[in-house]
Amino acid sequence: MRTEFQSLSRPALIGAGIVMALAAAPAAVPDAHAQASRFGDRFATSQVEPGASAWDEGLTSRLRLISARTGASPTAGEDVVHAGIEITLDPKWKTYWSTPGDTGIAPVFSFARSTNVASVDVNYPMPQRFDLPGDISFGYENQVVFPVSVTPKTSGGAITLIADVVYGACEELCIPVEATAELEFTAAPGAPGRFADILAQWQARVPSDHDARLDAVKPMMRDGEMHLEVAIAAPAALVDPLLIAEPTGGGGRVYLGTPDRSIDGNRATFMFPVKTRRNHAGLEGGVEFAFTVADKGQEPGGWWAQRFEYLLLPHNGTRTAGDSSAY
Repeated sequence: MRTEFQSLSRPALIGAGIVMALAAAPAAVPDAHAQASRFGDRFATSQVEPGASAWDEGLTSRLRLISARTGASPTAGEDVVHAGIEITLDPKWKTYWSTPGDTGIAPVFSFARSTNVASVDVNYPMPQRFDLPGDISFGYENQVVFPVSVTPKTSGGAITLIADVVYGACEELCIPVEATAELEFTAAPGAPGRFADILAQWQARVPSDHDARLDAVKPMMRDGEMHLEVAIAAPAALVDPLLIAEPTGGGGRVYLGTPDRSIDGNRATFMFPVKTRRNHAGLEGGVEFAFTVADKGQEPGGWWAQRFEYLLLPHNGTRTAGDSSAY
């Protein structure tokens, strides 16, 4: 997701889902002096590592910026600086993906107070799936790093990246957390830092071009209930594949429950129970989907992730589980 720079009001920054929780806060992102005063005590007690900002400590979580290099701006032949927004959480607490699911708070990032920065691309690694009765959500436990690509206004110049972030820290209830982190990238040459490998590991979980394919998308009846079968085929044997299916069209009339999964070598099949809002057309009315799949691979650090867009066309009938005829 590319973040262009503009002045954001707080309602625009945090979204309608948590405006009430922060209604007493100022209407605009604080200026640098106010922010430093607000978070100064926490920053002062944080240990700063080379290539990282100070931690902004919350009650159950903390946030900082990390760099792939030891504070260098783009070198010859490079257009961007690679960095990351790291969040760590206390045990049993989690934070959320760009699509949080039934509950949760999606993170919101602003870099408007940065200097010599034209734009920032924020990438979202494949999340975990959390299943509770009546509540399916997608996010991260313990730690997440959101890789970011920073495009400077002036190539070769020093950069100050300031991230103002609102994210959810959730256990049984969700708490909106406001955090700020600042990291300088000097114009001097730099070497790969200790965070380069960490950033590479999380970047590998960001959906990108891969050789997997969407093998089948089939509505069908199973035990008298409507289901959606989604099959993924990969070029190598699958280990522990995860598939997130999001109805991106249909106005919220279709809901997918927790799928059953079967794996056969390099092919995985997910069978999602389908619920439809009362008096609304279900899958037969046609639905647009986004399917995001990931697997940790056979080798250590062999994660990959890929995203597919799919339009299920309107239709007049359904298949039955076990029917191998074309749909």
